[in-house]
Amino acid sequence: MTESSVHPALWPAPHATGAVDATVTVPGSKSVTNRALVLAALSSEPGWLRRPLRSRDTLLMAEALRTMGVGIEEGVGPDGSGEAWRVIPAGLHGPASVDVGNAGTVMRFLPPVACLADGPVHFDGDPRSYERPLHGVIDALRALGARIDDDGRGALPLTVHGAGALDGGRVAVDASSSSQFVSALLLSGPRFNLGVEVRHTGSALPSMPHIRMTVDMLRAAGAQVDEPETGGEPNVWRVSPSALLGRDLTVEPDLSNAQPFLAAALVTGGRVTVPDGPPSRVTRSGRSSPRWAAPVS
Repeated sequence: MTESSVHPALWPAPHATGAVDATVTVPGSKSVTNRALVLAALSSEPGWLRRPLRSRDTLLMAEALRTMGVGIEEGVGPDGSGEAWRVIPAGLHGPASVDVGNAGTVMRFLPPVACLADGPVHFDGDPRSYERPLHGVIDALRALGARIDDDGRGALPLTVHGAGALDGGRVAVDASSSSQFVSALLLSGPRFNLGVEVRHTGSALPSMPHIRMTVDMLRAAGAQVDEPETGGEPNVWRVSPSALLGRDLTVEPDLSNAQPFLAAALVTGGRVTVPDGPPSRVTRSGRSSPRWAAPVS
């Protein structure tokens, strides 16, 4: 008698009888999907987002952008290769009400976008969202000229009174509690009249890989970004004002979801390939689409 028959709620883990050899498609990255939605919404032309992650956070981001006037059509890509979202930029406008749920990227990335809307945009969310800090984004946007009502909480709920534009310029922010404060300002920076210069003034900055992701995606959309890791001033990121390009972007797989499958290849001495990995962390092996691969050990 097996343990799973005694406890039927238990899931019997599969066992490899030899070296595995497989290609595994894993869900897309939430971080990439939500950044890509913001950049596409601020672009000067429509773009495609292929294989986006469908999750509560990404659907909240898409719906929030729709409430401000952005067209997002969910369907199949033009080549019929799988799910894709068509993002059609439009003039951002209020009044609008945004439900952020408890999604950090929605509550932090969209207030700068709302500053570019013509009219008020109200942000609210789950009770838990009221406990999450937003002071870094709120204070920075006020310093750049935005009008935001939050009753002094530095947290949700709040209303951004969009004026259709924001001058931008230099701003200091303590992002010690969340690197999303920096990413939020950088993502909308190209649309600010003067661009934006973000100077981190706090202690250690968490989640630097996510800031690198933001910088890489901005550059891929046509933005000019100066940052510390490519010779810029320490703890300073500068984004020049510019139009953003509509792109045909395939969302890369989420690394945390890919790890168990790649580990299976290493443990069994086999090979597992995850298609559409990010170009900076892949082998190409003569193929046209990037991928992660855990090779035979």
